[in-house]
Amino acid sequence: MAITSDGTQSFGIESSPLTINSVTYVAEGLNFNFTGSRVDINDSNGEPLGSTVIPGRRECTGTLQLAANTTASKVRQHEFVISATNSDLDGTYLITECSEAQTQGDYVKVSFTAYQKVN
Repeated sequence: MAITSDGTQSFGIESSPLTINSVTYVAEGLNFNFTGSRVDINDSNGEPLGSTVIPGRRECTGTLQLAANTTASKVRQHEFVISATNSDLDGTYLITECSEAQTQGDYVKVSFTAYQKVN
């Protein structure tokens, strides 16, 4: 007998499951990046005096899965909320890119890229 998920188990992923556009997904392989830019400060002769880092966006990539008998919605341009114990990850994320839904065994999966909204 095959073991299948109905989307209610989080498989140890604290921020899973995620609800996007009224569809519940199990999130897997979430990867967060904290971007930034280095700015160099030079004197009038062009000699370096120092540098600083300006924080950028928090970005997220991962895979969403749901049972194959459920119709996957198009997730691009939709939002999801993460409430984790690590407050750096908490917030609302906007999905900017997603793959075409792919069937794998008893599941449908979608890969995505998102960023944390600042307002």
